[in-house]
Amino acid sequence: MKRERTEPEAVRLDAGAWRRVLKWEEEPVLTISLRWPKLDDALPGPRRVGRYYRQVSEQWKTRWEGEFYRQACAAAAAAREASRPFAPWSASLDFTVTHLDGTFLSLYQDAVEDTGDRRPVTVRRGDTWTMPSGTPCSLSSFFPPRSRWRRQVLSELTIQAEKRVSSSEALFYQDWRERLERDFHPDRFYLTDKGIILFYPLYTLAPYAEGIPTFQIAKPEGSY
Repeated sequence: MKRERTEPEAVRLDAGAWRRVLKWEEEPVLTISLRWPKLDDALPGPRRVGRYYRQVSEQWKTRWEGEFYRQACAAAAAAREASRPFAPWSASLDFTVTHLDGTFLSLYQDAVEDTGDRRPVTVRRGDTWTMPSGTPCSLSSFFPPRSRWRRQVLSELTIQAEKRVSSSEALFYQDWRERLERDFHPDRFYLTDKGIILFYPLYTLAPYAEGIPTFQIAKPEGSY
């Protein structure tokens, strides 16, 4: 009797969280909130990935409790000196899981800094891991070996960007074609059930109002 093939179970995932309000002379000046992925630590792979994200959150926490906090204190002091109100600053790290099954875990993290009187700055990072080994995946690994995957991807991104510009769906810089190729980085991607999402940092292709530009390409056949 032929046995049915069973798919491996997805790794269990939870979230760790930490929050703190920092003060200067009893006045709140900075709120820091962290949220990071916590993986089932029964296996070495997920345990290693979970440890990595804990380290990432600690790195942001160190920056925000140090340099960023000192800047917030200086801004609060300047506001007091000028007899004007001070809006407390904030900094946050959060994550969104975009694909999770027994083979892959894919997500992105957003680190956001808000100084109150300017537009919040968001830094995004995408990660994709093979499970349960916990090894990172490159974008090229989802395409056939020796294929011209980079040229293929950039061609598709150009087509999508042209459609957005011509339909006034997006307001890109005039030299967006050069920027699209020049600032392309294969690490800026994550998986979804519908396809692979590639993204560019703020201000790379367009003004702030356009947000973080994202493009979806079809899943290469048999990739995941």
